[in-house]
Amino acid sequence: MAKKVRPESELEEIYRLLMENLSEGVGVVDKNQKIIYVNGRLCEIMGLGKDEFLGNHVLNLFKGKNREKFRRELEKRPKGKSSRYTLKFKKKGGEELSLFFRGMPFFDEKGKFAGSFAIVSDITERKRLEERLKDRTRELEKEVEKRTRLLVGLYRGVADSEERTRLAQEIHDTLAQTLAASLLKTETCEKLLGDNQVEARKQLLELRSMLAKSIKATRQVMFGLHLPNFHRAGFTAVLGQYLQEFERKSGIKCNLRVKLERSLPVPTQVGMYRIIREAMNNVRRHAMAKRADLRLTTGPKGNFHLIIEDDGKGFDLKKALARSKHAKRFGLKAMREEAKRLGGTFAVETAKGQGTRIKVMCRLTNIR
Repeated sequence: MAKKVRPESELEEIYRLLMENLSEGVGVVDKNQKIIYVNGRLCEIMGLGKDEFLGNHVLNLFKGKNREKFRRELEKRPKGKSSRYTLKFKKKGGEELSLFFRGMPFFDEKGKFAGSFAIVSDITERKRLEERLKDRTRELEKEVEKRTRLLVGLYRGVADSEERTRLAQEIHDTLAQTLAASLLKTETCEKLLGDNQVEARKQLLELRSMLAKSIKATRQVMFGLHLPNFHRAGFTAVLGQYLQEFERKSGIKCNLRVKLERSLPVPTQVGMYRIIREAMNNVRRHAMAKRADLRLTTGPKGNFHLIIEDDGKGFDLKKALARSKHAKRFGLKAMREEAKRLGGTFAVETAKGQGTRIKVMCRLTNIR
């Protein structure tokens, strides 16, 4: 039985319906670059009626550099070459679009060039997202450069290897991890821009939030690592300012009681400040405390005592001490070593659900 052949008019109607229902714009020009067909979607994208397209030379749609670029692309068609390219197009109302073209030639039955057609996509929103992503990346790079300069300047003269290690660990725990995650976000956005702009917007919002946290974390690192000039304001005043700022940032109520019967040597001031700073950093990050009490006293025999007590959740001391032997982090290990450097002792009293108490004692005459 012979196959039934559809009449040419019926096939043309099928093709027409297919073209009109595509989600992309379609335009066809003859061998002289005169427009002979556009679908409804292309009219919608460019904001023009079909009568403004048909019969006109296709180059008249563009101006300046875009017109010249379009002309070079069209010159490839008689040579049988296809190409992909992007052009800017300004609508009647002044809105500028970014249009992505996929142009292809077609030939008649004798193999002679008969014209070309193009599939046109509106990628304006995608381009806007790309620009926003580039802007965010530039902002990130500037902020990292700025914060790095500040941190380097702050510690330019530091020769203490423990302090340099502390700085590296703090940056790793806060700034570096956030920046690494931000970089992954930018890569995700680049992949999503072409296929899923809704998800790309979501990722950009998350990236903005992460960058804000990164900036905040950097400031906290600088705040936590800065060694103040005790000569200028005095040890008690500096410590009070530190705790006031700590309370403001963390929301943890701090109570400071100081009873010093003699002045502290500068090495003791610096060492105790480091211990207090590390202890308070642990309170903020791990204890889930509402309150912290600090007591500093000197005795008649030249002993200096520091007690830091919080009402947090406490922890398993044995496990913490076991981990601290091999850990690169600073908590208990750093405070113990600082107390030892001062010629003193360091002790911790804690249990799960019972808060934590840190005791440091040193003889002021033993300071090296």
